[in-house]
Amino acid sequence: MFNSYLTCTNFRFFIWGFSSSTATVALTLVVIAVISGTTLANVISDASKLLTAANDTTAHARCTTSAVGSAEALVSNLFAAINTAKCELTNASQWPADFADEALREGLEKYDFVIVGAGTAGSVVASRLTENPRIKVLLVEAGEDPPIESEIFTLSSTLHHSPYTWTDFGEPNPNCCQGMQQHRCYWPRGKMVGGSSSMSGSIFLLGNKEDFDRWRLLGCDKWSWEEMKFLYEKALKASQHEVVDKPVGTVVLNQFDHLEEHNELAQLVLNASSELGLRYISDLSDGTIVGYTDAIPANIEKGRRMSVAKTYLGQVSRTRPNLHVIKKAMVTKILFSSDNSRAVGVEFILRNRHRLKVAAMSEVLLAAGAINSPKLLLQSGIGPSEHLKSLRINQIADLPVGNNLHDHGMLPLILKFGREINLPSSMAEPQSVADYFLRQTGPLAASISIMGFINTNASNSSQYPDLHLVSHTIVPAGAADSFKFLQLRDEIVAGISSAAGNKSLLQIYGSLLRPRSRGKVRLRSADPQAPPLIYNNYATEPADQLTLLRYVRFVQRMCTTAAFRNYGLQLLHVPIEECDRLPYDSDDYWMCYIKYLYIGAWHPVGTCRMGAYTDSHAVVDQRLRVRGVNGLRLVDASIMPEITSGNTNGPTTLIAEKAAVMIEDDWKEELT
Repeated sequence: MFNSYLTCTNFRFFIWGFSSSTATVALTLVVIAVISGTTLANVISDASKLLTAANDTTAHARCTTSAVGSAEALVSNLFAAINTAKCELTNASQWPADFADEALREGLEKYDFVIVGAGTAGSVVASRLTENPRIKVLLVEAGEDPPIESEIFTLSSTLHHSPYTWTDFGEPNPNCCQGMQQHRCYWPRGKMVGGSSSMSGSIFLLGNKEDFDRWRLLGCDKWSWEEMKFLYEKALKASQHEVVDKPVGTVVLNQFDHLEEHNELAQLVLNASSELGLRYISDLSDGTIVGYTDAIPANIEKGRRMSVAKTYLGQVSRTRPNLHVIKKAMVTKILFSSDNSRAVGVEFILRNRHRLKVAAMSEVLLAAGAINSPKLLLQSGIGPSEHLKSLRINQIADLPVGNNLHDHGMLPLILKFGREINLPSSMAEPQSVADYFLRQTGPLAASISIMGFINTNASNSSQYPDLHLVSHTIVPAGAADSFKFLQLRDEIVAGISSAAGNKSLLQIYGSLLRPRSRGKVRLRSADPQAPPLIYNNYATEPADQLTLLRYVRFVQRMCTTAAFRNYGLQLLHVPIEECDRLPYDSDDYWMCYIKYLYIGAWHPVGTCRMGAYTDSHAVVDQRLRVRGVNGLRLVDASIMPEITSGNTNGPTTLIAEKAAVMIEDDWKEELT
């Protein structure tokens, strides 16, 4: 791990030359070096600046430099153990091998199916199709293997604005996201194996029966809640015929580990919800219903992310010669037959310099997500004719590609504690780092996740919710800068910090489960490298605004409960100049607040909507085939006619499971 034994030895004496407190700082920097791969020389340089200054004032408290060697051995063993654990987390064997070098050296053969995108959907479909050894699949992914920050799911937020994300912003809209940087909504997506599932919260919810009842009313009668439940049970367990040398993809679900310090917050929130008459939901496998819970299933195990890219794709890829994966390959165009009636392959740029083409003998399957899948269709000539004509793109099919963009969105409400609550240790403390790497315990392995599902419409007694209280997390006193993660404007973050004073904060996010507002995706230019145009219209529909207003009033009711009053919890007045011209707490004030702070939940769906043959708004039919074009299918969240009630990770997995079944059925004669 270290550059040389000499450097490591010098650093040990470097630490022991200072006080124990400053040595702890230096040790922390070493651990950071182990985690991030930073060279020890750089750590020494940075630490020396800090410790030299500290040494001027602590010379009288220096530790002894004498030692007989056993202490050095203990420190060395600690570093070695942490480094071994780090290597295990980043072990390349948990991911599919990259076929790129062989493709460049030998050329690309013909495949039965070419899949674009190794996110949740692409990983599932590739895994299921290649269970049949006669089916040859190429999976093309724009990114590479996830970094260690993806494995440690509590560090996921550090992946934003990194090479592992598509970092796009919506076009300015005066009616939404006004509190964000540049007044533009933020649309991050994962650019790595696993896609957004490698940087999300890993929560796995199914939605509920009413979601699929609404799909049926929209003409999608082949998609039922009962079938989704069947596919869910299938995904939870490996095949009965699984053996060691022939693994089968499966979903790994566990609840988040809780620390003792989390229990106090959990009881606080659950007691408040109980006072308001909301039941405790002990099991979400039957779908999201009205109530509160901290029993939340997620793709995690012992503090590690277990995305389907790992448990479906990585787990099986090295035992399947009929499955090839090419990484760092951006698909730029779908290729068509001479008469433009059939998709026959794709063109892609490998490692930013090699332009390659690959043939698909049966189908091209798009699994690039609800932003990139419509973008690729548009680039390839499938989309609204006027838009394609304006960019001089040859039209293959005139379809409403890119329309119907929607997302749950989320509205943060911030409450200030009147008295303090127990907080877990910082994730950055050396003890927390050691706990995680040596035992997969502690703050880096745990998460407090509490969710509420409420029906805000008093005239509707339905057990199905219309609003999701996504999370309830604590921001420690003096840590309001953490709100920068949401891409809020600096002056708003500063205002939150000022209003918080020296008190800890409770942040609650409310998401619309049935948003009415719709946006769209378009091309910025005909250049495939150009980012897309994203037109988001968060909460521009009056019905959405009213539901969010009822959410605010619900949280205010929580503040009246004995549980919340016991901690002196009160809504924090976030300073927003335009809104503060209105009477505080009036409906008009909150409508202004919504315009500023109702932002993306990063669950985009719907841009290649599924529908009946007679549905003019549909891009794909119920078997997910692109209308009017043979050999082309969509297999990701873009096909949802309406978003499901909860995080979209689970439904996307099940869409891919169903897609694999349909594809195998459609091609069973040709591929057996």
